[in-house]
Amino acid sequence: MRRRQFLATCACAIGSRTMSQSLLSAEPKTTSLSPQEFQRKIVGPILSVPTCFRQDLTIDHEGMKRVVELGIRSGCRIVTLTAGNNQYDILTDDEIRELTKKMREAVNGRAIFISAAGKWETAQTIDYARFAHQLGADALQVTLPKLDDDRMLQHMHAVAAATPLGLILHGDPPISLLKRLMAIESIVGFKEEYTTIYSLQLYREFGQRLTLFAGGEKARLLTYYPYGMRAWYSTFMTFVPSVAIQFQKAVEAGDLRRAGEVILQYETPVFQRFSLPFWRATLEHFGLASRWSRGPEKSFTNDQMVELASFYEGLGLKTSPN
Repeated sequence: MRRRQFLATCACAIGSRTMSQSLLSAEPKTTSLSPQEFQRKIVGPILSVPTCFRQDLTIDHEGMKRVVELGIRSGCRIVTLTAGNNQYDILTDDEIRELTKKMREAVNGRAIFISAAGKWETAQTIDYARFAHQLGADALQVTLPKLDDDRMLQHMHAVAAATPLGLILHGDPPISLLKRLMAIESIVGFKEEYTTIYSLQLYREFGQRLTLFAGGEKARLLTYYPYGMRAWYSTFMTFVPSVAIQFQKAVEAGDLRRAGEVILQYETPVFQRFSLPFWRATLEHFGLASRWSRGPEKSFTNDQMVELASFYEGLGLKTSPN
């Protein structure tokens, strides 16, 4: 990377104000976790809740807060935003900032909070990174934009220079680029959700440098457990935490057969039906948040909600969040 190009990128970012300033009222707060301290704490279920909407299609912050509260009371110690589950593509910039602020308030220091940048250009990513740090986020997940290798390196160097937060990569860059990115010390995590061919290369090349966590089903954790994976995105932590806890205890006890049984009993049938509207309908069924989806997705109908109730009854999962 040429120095002049890098400085130009930073200058552009510093001067940019692509999002509303009305949400920048929080007092500055320096995270108590260094990137390396944060990295050591990436263990166990990670709670990721979809952006939920009221019937008028405004964000259901209260419902999402109830989901976070349930997870934390049940023992979850990591809460995250992510550009995918939170559907940044259908939210405004101000809504993304407000969502970050409300989620940080819901966590309230009781768990690690990971903020998330979308697939944005450098200036917007830096602007959000500073905002998230100001709110008190503990780390930043960066969805990698489509750039050539040199520009991607410039992008990540500029983001790292703008924030002390530990950085998590979300994307599947080529191994050759990752080797260059490893010069950035604050990059400490990687959201894994790809083929075994790709992900095993990550473990072979960077297993001692990066903490990888599963971005999807529990089954991914079992796949990579022999290579060191110890954390995963937990859907069940958002509505029936007892299932996630059963799985976690089995893994910690080394009883991988029992962990596999939990997957087959609960996760497999749920993920056969899975979609974001299904997830939101599930949260409404369990009395936590609203089922409504903002277009182009369709919200579950009353008839679908009746069928969904029958489905969960068949799994033996009670509707009480307690």
